[in-house]
Parts: sequence; C-alpha cells; structure tokens
Amino acid sequence: MLEEHHNISKKINLNKGKIVLFFPQYGAKKEDHWMPFPYLYLAPFLEKAGYKVVILDARIESDWRSLLTKELRDAFALGVTSFTGPDLHDALEASQIARDMQNPIHVVHGGHHATACPDEFLNENVADYVFMGPSEYTLPRVLDSLYFKKEIPSDIKGVLYKRNGKIIGIRKENAAVFNYDESPAYHLIDVEKYRSKNNIVSYFKQRGCPFKCTFCTTGNYSTSDKERHQYHSEIKHLLGDGPNDLKFSSIFFEDPTFFLKASVVMDVAQLIESLGGGKTKKWRGQARGTFHRQYKPEQFEYMKKTGLASVMFGVESGSQRVLDFMDKRVKRIDYIKSAEVLNDLNIEMYCSFMFAMPGETVDDLKQTIKLMHELKAINPNTLLQNAIFTPLPATKMFRDAVALGYKPPKTLKEWANRGYSSRFEERDDINWMGSTYKEYVKVYNEEFGLYKMAYEKEQEGIYVNPVAAHV
Repeated sequence: MLEEHHNISKKINLNKGKIVLFFPQYGAKKEDHWMPFPYLYLAPFLEKAGYKVVILDARIESDWRSLLTKELRDAFALGVTSFTGPDLHDALEASQIARDMQNPIHVVHGGHHATACPDEFLNENVADYVFMGPSEYTLPRVLDSLYFKKEIPSDIKGVLYKRNGKIIGIRKENAAVFNYDESPAYHLIDVEKYRSKNNIVSYFKQRGCPFKCTFCTTGNYSTSDKERHQYHSEIKHLLGDGPNDLKFSSIFFEDPTFFLKASVVMDVAQLIESLGGGKTKKWRGQARGTFHRQYKPEQFEYMKKTGLASVMFGVESGSQRVLDFMDKRVKRIDYIKSAEVLNDLNIEMYCSFMFAMPGETVDDLKQTIKLMHELKAINPNTLLQNAIFTPLPATKMFRDAVALGYKPPKTLKEWANRGYSSRFEERDDINWMGSTYKEYVKVYNEEFGLYKMAYEKEQEGIYVNPVAAHV
C-alpha cells in the first residue's frame, strides 16, 4: 500500500504551489531523532489537494537556515510546528525568515504550544494562521481558500486568524483522527538520516489519549486508532526485508496507551513474529500500571516470544496522594505487580518519574524514591528515568502551579527561554513549591547526585537498550 501511495502521489498534479513544512530543533542536540511524524501524516493530504510538499528538519540539517531560504523563494506557504520549550527559538526564526522574503508567504503554525496559546502567535505577528490540534483535513481547506482568494469557510474548527485587527475563528481543537488510509509520506524524507545506530524505528498506531492526567491533558480526550489493514501495511513497510521496505531491526510503539486493547496488541505481536520478531526483530511499547492484569499468562509469554524486550510506564510518583491528585487512575501497587510480571518474563521495565510537582511534599518525594528502590529490587532489569515538572499551558497542573506562585512567560521568546532541564541546578523557574523547595532539592540530590538522562547513559555506555541488542 505504501508503494502504491508513492506511485499515486507522482501522478497528482502538484501545481497549486509549494508548502514548506519546518520542524525545529528542540532540547539537547542528539545523534538520533524521531522522524518528523506530524508532517509525515499531514503531507499526503496536502499532496492530494494539489500542493508540492517539502519537509525541512532543523534537527538533521545544520545549514537549515540557508536551505529554508532557498526553498521559500518559490513557496506559497510555510508550516511550522513546536512544543512548549526551546524549539520555539527555531520556530520563531523560521517564521522571520519567511517574513523577510521578497515573495509573499502565508505562515501557519501548529503543534502543542500553538494549540494551547494561539493568540501569542497572532498578536506577535509570528503566524498568519494558527491550527489547533490535527490539521490533515483543515489545512488543505484553508490553503485552497487562500489559493483561490476566497473567504475561509466559517465552519472550520481549530483555525484562528486576524481580520481587521481582531482574532476570529472557532476556538475548538480538532478531534483526533487517525483511521484514514493515507500512508505516512516517507518518500518526502531521507529515511537514512533518521536511522539510528541501533536501527530502531518509532511508530504511532494511535492518536490521542482517553485519560485525564492533569499534567498533560488540555481538555481534548478523543482518540483514534489506525485500521488493522493500515497498521499492518505500515509496520510491514518499516520492518520488512522486501526491496521497497525500510528494513528497521526493531520498533518502538510510542502510543501512550498501546497495551490497552489486548486483542489488538496480540494481533500486532503476531504480525511482528511473522516479520522475524523473537529472532531478528524486537519491540517495545508504553503501558499503564494496570498492565499486569490486562493479559493472561500465555499472552505475556507470547509477547515475550515475539520479541517484546521493554515496557515503558509513566509512573510519575510513588505517593498515592499525588497519583490521585494527578488523576492517574492507577494504584501504587499496580506498578509493583507489573514489575513482578516483567521480572518473571525477563523483560525490561522502563519507568519515568516526575518531580517537583505543584502541591508535592518532601514526604511524597521520599515515597517516590522508596517505590523506585522497590521496583528495582523486584525487577533488577528496571530503568528509572527522571523528569522535573515543567508546566504546560492549558493543563490543570499549569493552573495549579500558577495558583501557587508560578509566573508563566508572557511572550514566545520567554517561553523559548524557559527552563526544562531534569537537573535542578539548571532550573531557575521552580517557584511553586514555596518554603519546602530547598529541602526537597537536598533530598533529591542526595539520592540522585548529578542526574543523567537515559539517552546520556546510552551514549556513555552506562545503559544498553534491550530493544537494540541482537536476539
């Protein structure tokens, strides 16, 4: 199906104009990067609508400014995505490059921060149009309106823009939609630039999350899954050994709730086995703490047989009080039981924890540290990953932090300069913990010392990714 899509895209008359999709650099510079997934999904819809699409990724192109300037000389529009953090630096600079071009270019922004704070992009003249949520179906309609010089249809949700100095549009994020047949636009990128040394590829089978954890959700709880025939086709293309396949060795399912539907997971496991899973391929997925009671013993064994090497959990806290406050809808004991299941299977348990959350106490921290030790004792094959809380706008926990004294950035440049490190010595924005902050940091540093992220440990040889190890 992917080869068929590529052939079809060649036949489409791409004569309406060029759309440049820019992906900014974010966080610490690394050797390996995810593919620019938002654009892989969006591009086929733009091509089908008659536009030529160019994807430019600042993470893999050190000379991206010159490349962007060159591509914009005959471009109709520039699309930019960004999170809430340092990638806004490149996003802002890319927009300014477009503004400085002699030819008129429509600048559109999307992504997490644009969805949460759309007015900032419009009021600071960074964007002409801001898209809230997925835009596969909305961006082509807006571009067509611009191309044919017509008014933007008033029924389009999640698109804001200015008219006569006033921001107009329907302020409602588009629901997650993922059950379409359009295949990712791998033909628009150099896949080899995203091939890591361990040859692992990331993949999303689901969009959205049905749960309401207060640190990341913004009120849109819709979800959508790829249809069976579609994810079969895409996974085969990624892991297959055919002449047109991409021949990755292993796959990481990035869906935050990948293991929720046992029937689907078992189908995926069977597919991976048919592609060499358990012999030449391995896989990893993300789960909730309830993982231990979602499958029968024989199903756990089968997943192990097909190459399941690691299961990731967003544990966040060892304090049940904090877990409830975050609306995690999981019990502390669930993580203990999941550790036991994975230990019996000799599978890695990859656990991420969050620290310095609004309302968290030193006692909560000590309970988290205790749980970390318990998990490691139960399953020595456990990787512990730390993240210091960073308030994400439009979330409940962001509002909690503000209520406790957090002063959020007021401009996009201030958002770009905001702290996000998982080392307290590199943060200067944590002002929501009050008088307990110094004691909290003292206890944290006594336990973790100079903390290193998982990718840093992997680069230094301290941690070996089990999904990358040869079967």
